[in-house]
Amino acid sequence: MRAIYYNVNPLGWITCKWLRHIWPGCLLSSLNGLTLRDTERPSLPGDDWTLVRTAMGGICGTDLALLAQKQPPDSILQAFGSMPMGFGHENVAVVEEVGSAVDPSWRGRRVCVEPTLCCTVRGIDPPCPRCAAGQFGACEKFADPATGAAGLPPGTSIGYNAATGGAYGEFFLAHESQLVGVPDELSDEQAVLTDPLACSLHAVMRTDVSQARRVLVYGAGVLGLGVTTALRAIGYRGRIDVLDIQSYLQPLARAFGADDFLILPRRTSERFAFIAERTGGTVQRARFGNYMLSGGYDVTFDCVGAVASLNESLRWTRSRGQMMMVGTGHGRGVDLTPVWFTELNMLGAYGRQIENYDGRRVGTYQLVHDFMRDGKLQTDGMLTHTFALGDYKKAFATAMHKAAHLALKVALDFRN
Repeated sequence: MRAIYYNVNPLGWITCKWLRHIWPGCLLSSLNGLTLRDTERPSLPGDDWTLVRTAMGGICGTDLALLAQKQPPDSILQAFGSMPMGFGHENVAVVEEVGSAVDPSWRGRRVCVEPTLCCTVRGIDPPCPRCAAGQFGACEKFADPATGAAGLPPGTSIGYNAATGGAYGEFFLAHESQLVGVPDELSDEQAVLTDPLACSLHAVMRTDVSQARRVLVYGAGVLGLGVTTALRAIGYRGRIDVLDIQSYLQPLARAFGADDFLILPRRTSERFAFIAERTGGTVQRARFGNYMLSGGYDVTFDCVGAVASLNESLRWTRSRGQMMMVGTGHGRGVDLTPVWFTELNMLGAYGRQIENYDGRRVGTYQLVHDFMRDGKLQTDGMLTHTFALGDYKKAFATAMHKAAHLALKVALDFRN
């Protein structure tokens, strides 16, 4: 089988850090740890595991951040992964082989593999408190080496560890508990969007919008559009403003449920004045061009994760409002004064879990499929580009430079 692996080393990382300014392509080379290999299919680590054959693997922004060296070299996330990583976690696949303890009816079925390597997957008994509560996205055993019956190395999920393989390969491993059947009504092109939409939906369900009149979604990428359509799917009827710098995303944002699409001026003073007028707030000016807002949005979703977006999201959320951090970022250089000064409720969302919705407990993936099937979650226009595995460098380059290609979600297509 062929699969993409990521195995960065300090010397290569430092070399690319300098070389990328004159040779951007080095970020997608083996020098930066990215390779396409011929390798053996992974073996089942237990009789409750399966081998799945990838149909499509979506390219995630977190993967791109690693390749683009946006994580600092001392990132705490290093403790929660193992290399060489069998890259890729967004997937739609077909079950190829099942262990002796797995229901044989799974064989040949189309599935989305929920990628989290939590206590159940690792075979840890008793599970950690978070997994016991169904909050497996916050599992406390991600970094424990070889803990549990499966003997898995550190890793938060499929695609970020050295044992299971990932969705950028022709085959990868999945525990039976990770298999979520794909309804016949959904195409592969819809199903491969399950994971990013689940991340967005989980963020929305972690936030209380019951009293919110105005919501800001900062960023109109896959996560931002996912948050927008998820808000509408759960019945939110207040105003949603979506903010981005790319005008080509405006029609999609409106189709996904945004009331308005905002492109703000570059100058800080003008940006704050615009938001103040929009929300009925008041601009407060400090020294050296620093600004604050009195008033603002009831709830803000930061779907970018950059220092600039975090700083503005914190300042543009009203006192005792909620700021949800959805986009991944390291957070250095973020001024946290608004958190204590305005008694802001700052939340984070990572991955998926067992959600409480409409009187039932349901996995986020399953809820996404239900919403898709019922037409509550929009997907049209989200998947813009697909590439064969052999064209993986072109695929990653397209995903890294979305505006130049008018791209949104990019995926590797294994079906042919």
